[in-house]
Amino acid sequence: MITVAPPAANPWDVADVASRALAVLRLDPADADALRVGEGAVLAVELVDELLDLRTAYPSAAAIPRAVVGAAVNLTVEDYRRKDAPFGLTDSWSADGAFLRLSADVYKGVRSQLQPFKDRRGMA
Repeated sequence: MITVAPPAANPWDVADVASRALAVLRLDPADADALRVGEGAVLAVELVDELLDLRTAYPSAAAIPRAVVGAAVNLTVEDYRRKDAPFGLTDSWSADGAFLRLSADVYKGVRSQLQPFKDRRGMA
């Protein structure tokens, strides 16, 4: 039986991911929701590491490609905004009056952005 090592954990600067997400959300770092954004950043970097499935981690936070960091920021923002979508329905509207539904796939918005950096491409 072949044993596959778990994905390598990159040396993320989680505070940088959180501060970038706060900037996108236009929230002050002293805002009451800043802690929630920080927790979302921790989750986002774990999700990105899982999707990349790297054999070896990048040597430093500065070596992580901008697109990968951007994907982590986007996941952080999406995680924060999901609180405003009970039962997966956004408070947005469309021309025909239909509700906009969030995807159950949290990677949907960043999967193509991360694909060029993915290491292992197999299935479990």
